[in-house]
Amino acid sequence: METVTRYDRYTRTAILLHWLIAVAVIVQFGWGWWMQDIPKQPIGPRVDAFNLHKSLGLTILALMCIRLGWRWRHPPPTLPPMPRWQSSLAHANHVALYAALFVMPVAGYLGSVFSGFPVKYFGITLPAWGWKDPSLKEFMSSVHYVTSWILAGAVLLHVAGALKHAVIARDGLVARMGLGRPNPNMRT
Repeated sequence: METVTRYDRYTRTAILLHWLIAVAVIVQFGWGWWMQDIPKQPIGPRVDAFNLHKSLGLTILALMCIRLGWRWRHPPPTLPPMPRWQSSLAHANHVALYAALFVMPVAGYLGSVFSGFPVKYFGITLPAWGWKDPSLKEFMSSVHYVTSWILAGAVLLHVAGALKHAVIARDGLVARMGLGRPNPNMRT
């Protein structure tokens, strides 16, 4: 029988979804902040940039739905020993990441719906089910903006925690997500 590490890796699917979403979020952040400086005239380049941002945001939402479903059926591996406050913080941060990665694209989408302009997904115009409502559009835009800062903070905390485990603790935690090797001291 094969020896299994006590702190196994996530499944290949979970690892793939994690890194696809991570790269997409990094690109989305850069693109989202950059596109704010595009002049409103002529409208073409700005509209194209916003439509690409919306398309990537909806793709992230779809990937998050898949990821949540996968995680529901495939629980995460056990954490290595660590102080309770660290495991509680890690759990709370993961909840914040998941929540922000759902709230942000939904708010962005709804903001677009209530703007009165068509929502396009990689050039395909999606059905218009909403109505033009400037106050709802503004509210959704505010939720989208605030959530972007919450997501940025949660991502930074997540990366800091991963670096702490990779560089300082060297406990094999990051190997669970496909980086490095598990700590050989963690074998059962």
